[in-house]
Amino acid sequence: MGVVVELVESDFCPKCAVVKERVLKVAKDLGAEVKLLDPVEDAERIVDLGILTSPAVVVNGKVKFAGVVPSEEKIRKAIEEEMR
Repeated sequence: MGVVVELVESDFCPKCAVVKERVLKVAKDLGAEVKLLDPVEDAERIVDLGILTSPAVVVNGKVKFAGVVPSEEKIRKAIEEEMR
């Protein structure tokens, strides 16, 4: 089963650009799928996940980070945990 990383981000969030770049790089390295969630278009999914702030990184339906800028190493570890 593949790993799916969902990223909640918005254009007006300066932290989001950094997290997006890191998530895309690590996910590509590990072969994980990335889905970008828009706060308006994907509001129902974001509410279902219980996310109240961006950026947020969700791996296989589990919120791993919200409102912080995790390092590439932490993102890699979060994705690898779901690959086991």
